[in-house]
Amino acid sequence: MSQYDDLLALIQSRRSIRRFADRPVSRDDLARLLEAARWAPSNHNRQPWRFLVLEERARIRALAADVGTSLETRLKSLPALAAAYAAEFARHAAFFGDAAVLIAALHKRPASVSAALLEGVPNPTLVSGEPLSVAMAVQSLLLAATALGLGACVLTAPLLAHEAVARSLRLPAGFEVTCLVAVGHPAESPAPPRRKRLEHVVEFLHDAPRRDDGPERNL
Repeated sequence: MSQYDDLLALIQSRRSIRRFADRPVSRDDLARLLEAARWAPSNHNRQPWRFLVLEERARIRALAADVGTSLETRLKSLPALAAAYAAEFARHAAFFGDAAVLIAALHKRPASVSAALLEGVPNPTLVSGEPLSVAMAVQSLLLAATALGLGACVLTAPLLAHEAVARSLRLPAGFEVTCLVAVGHPAESPAPPRRKRLEHVVEFLHDAPRRDDGPERNL
């Protein structure tokens, strides 16, 4: 098999794991995950990431409980249709309480850019590349977890309870949370998720004749 075949097989075998066995994750394995993450590309090689690693189960459970309570309270203040799903959503966002490890991936606050330059830009925070750089690092971490036989899942819903998350993590100055990653030994083997076919998500834009279309004709 080629390197591409090996890589694609690894990518296709990755799953989002939400149920974990009651087993610790070794420091060696955690170091391998983070080593893979730090080799991700970043805008101008700024490497704007920081990773906070929680291994204390009591602290992870306490954060999950705070997130669940905060979200349920917040969602119940919404219109009745949304409030009806408050408890279910809060439980879904706090499943990381059963993980052996919780990694908070942080991005450095983007450098200020001229307001005039950003005028009319739909998503100005993406221009600097900091959140995107961290997202690429997290993808490398997820693939490393799969290669090591670990399970992992990315969470962004807990960020709705940002005060609880910031209070527990004690964020370093100048950084914001990009996402949380629950890590542990998997206690489930989810089936492969459905994927849209390539022709449904890809469009080749041809502004000029392709070289393999044959010689150009003079019209």
